[in-house]
Amino acid sequence: MGGPGIDRPDVAGTGGVDADIRLRARWSRRSRATGWPPRDEWWTPAVDAVCRAAVTGGGLADCCDRLGRARARSGVAISAALDDLAALCDVLDWPAPPLELVKALAEGWVGGETTPKDCRDPLTGLATAGYLRTRLGELYQAATPDRPLPHTHRLLVVALDPAVDPWRRAARMIVLGHELRRFFRRGESLALLTRERIGIVTRVTPDLPHRTGALRDRLRREHEAALWAADLPSSYAEALDFLTDVGRPPSTE
Repeated sequence: MGGPGIDRPDVAGTGGVDADIRLRARWSRRSRATGWPPRDEWWTPAVDAVCRAAVTGGGLADCCDRLGRARARSGVAISAALDDLAALCDVLDWPAPPLELVKALAEGWVGGETTPKDCRDPLTGLATAGYLRTRLGELYQAATPDRPLPHTHRLLVVALDPAVDPWRRAARMIVLGHELRRFFRRGESLALLTRERIGIVTRVTPDLPHRTGALRDRLRREHEAALWAADLPSSYAEALDFLTDVGRPPSTE
């Protein structure tokens, strides 16, 4: 995406020579006013690249990808990076961050945080549904008659309201993917089922009801997301159909 050029006098100035510098200053003020962490350095060379691309109408998506990588390498959370992009769009008087720029920033952030892996969704950093199907096959194969999989594991589903507009839904899924990977650190398998739903296969443990209850409240409060637990079917073939059903939009269920 090349991105629209900036031709408003209050941003670009009459000659446009210092337009990117003025844009950078306004963006910085707006970002800090909307919650940029004080302890984190905001400026990076990638910021200047974004400003120059916004002014000239050049490769803005590529520059957002570069900015995302820079934010990840400096330890900035994906949520803060997305808020920073929203601050830029506010300064540019855009009604919402374009989805293409959100995706570019997120993909850059994921690339900067980790080495790319197979079977990983580049937008959220989560495994794909195909990976989860493979993982379930391994778990069913390892189960024993006295310890069948439905007794040892459970499926958790995190879902966003599909009525949320696409860019906000994408932004929330990016943040959810990051936060859920930090929450589930006991060998659970997390995967993106659809653009609105995330599946987690987790062991049944004594503290699972308490952990999921606390997480459910937090997701509802902070992300307007729902979480529920579902028993896995008795066979792998049934589990494949079950995953397909879970991934269908609510209107078709």
